[in-house]
This record gives sequence, structure tokens and C-alpha cells, in this order.
Amino acid sequence: MGIKHSPRIWSSVGALALLTGLAACGDVPGDDQEQTATPSTELPGQPVGYAEGEGEGEGEGEGGAPGGGEFGIDPDLARQDPAVYLSALEVIRAHYLAGIDALLAGERSAGAAMFAHPISEIYIDLEDVVIELGATNFLDEMTDASVAPFDGRSDDEVQLAVQAVLEAIDAAELHAPASDVREARIYAMVMAGLIERASLQYEFAVASGVAGEAYLDGYGFERAAASISERQLAAIASENGDLAAALEEALEALREAYPQAIAPANLEADAERLLELSAAVSAGVKGG
Repeated sequence: MGIKHSPRIWSSVGALALLTGLAACGDVPGDDQEQTATPSTELPGQPVGYAEGEGEGEGEGEGGAPGGGEFGIDPDLARQDPAVYLSALEVIRAHYLAGIDALLAGERSAGAAMFAHPISEIYIDLEDVVIELGATNFLDEMTDASVAPFDGRSDDEVQLAVQAVLEAIDAAELHAPASDVREARIYAMVMAGLIERASLQYEFAVASGVAGEAYLDGYGFERAAASISERQLAAIASENGDLAAALEEALEALREAYPQAIAPANLEADAERLLELSAAVSAGVKGG
């Protein structure tokens, strides 16, 4: 009988392995590692199912708010609500899109960290839901991608490992729980959440004066939202042209704010405008 892989066990072992790898690269995060912004826990009219206080930032954010770009997923909501389930998967996707671009830009340890983060922060709670909904458990693919940068594999081989994760996410999304809500609107909700996260991360990066991880997180959220747009924006536009236009405008502004995976020397986008565009998208989603 095979041994069932537990993400909670992996989390402890994997974290040690990752830190060992980072130490070998001379890049172990210290106590002064930057925190990431804390997005709201709800989309208008639709909870996205993240439990506040579980995230990747260390310490607390400004004003005592918990640090962290991601929150732990509420598995009970994910079992029932496709927007919650798909949001969790897309936040995972965001990490791998950002991570591989960072790695290919020469930031190998930053990329590897992005591959590891969503295992302990999201998949640890989502694994049973994925299995119960009939999708294939992809913990092994995530684990393989997180260690690939440190076990002698080339960049091309790391890309293959990441591609396996992305394909597994695509397959898992086909098993989202049933809902009476139209698919286009569900994906608009998911996009709104990603846009909000990207906007908040940019605001934090500007306000803190230390872009680093917050910028890379935001870059990933923008990339994931853009990926959904390529697949779903036409369907959204056919149902709600104003919402589709708001999504396009917000995504265009985010593309300009996040031109590359590695933060530029100066963050020149208007953070307040990004938040305003995000709010317009959220209002459009709420209006249906």
C-alpha cells in the first residue's frame, strides 16, 4: 500500500529543504524580509474564502494587519462555491507564472520560493477538496517544481516542471463545484479578486519603498488575471460589456505597472489609480 502524501507533513520538510537550498545560494530570507500587502477577504457580493491571518508575510503589516499576499483557503467554501475554488487555483497559478519568469530573469532563488509558497499557504487546505471534487491531486507536481531549481536541473527542465503544475491546475479547474451562476460571471469574480490583489501589492511596494516580494506577487496576480482574460473576456463581454471594459482597463493599467517579473528601480505607476480601477471592477461584478 502506498503512503499518502500529506501536505502538512510536506510543509515542514519542504520548508527546510527550501531554506537549505536558499542558504546554498547565499539568499536566506532574514527577519527584515519585506511583508506583502493584505487583500480584502471578500469580493463584492461573493466571498472568496480566504481565512485572514494565514499568509506569506512575516510579522505584521502596517496598522497591525496580518502580513501576507495569500490567505489560507476555507475548504468548506471551496467545496461548494466555484468562485472560491477557482480563486484558490488561480492564486496558485499566479505563483508559478511569476516564479518561472523570475527564474528566467536570473532570480533563481526568488523563483523557487514562489514555487514553494502556495503549497503550505493554499494547497495544504485545498488538497482534500481537489480530490473530493474528482480532480487529480497535483501535490507531487508542485513539490517537484519547488525543488527543481536546486537539484541540478537546467532552466528548460525547470520550465517543464512548472508546465506540469500549470497543466494540472487547468485540469483541476474542470472539476469546479456546480453552480447556478453563469461561468462568465464566476470568472469575472475571480479576475476581480486577482486584480485587487495585484493593485494592493503594488500599493504596498510603493509605500514600503522595498518592492521585492510584494512586486513579484503582484506581477503573478496580474499574469494570472491576464491568462483568464484571454480565455474568458469575450464571454464576459457578451453578457456585460461594461464589466468587460472595466476589466480590460484595469488589466492594461496593471500590465504597465508590472512590465517585468523583477521590480524596476523606480515604480512609476499610479498606485491610487490602480486601486480605483480595481474598485470599479469589483463594483461591476457586484452589479452582475
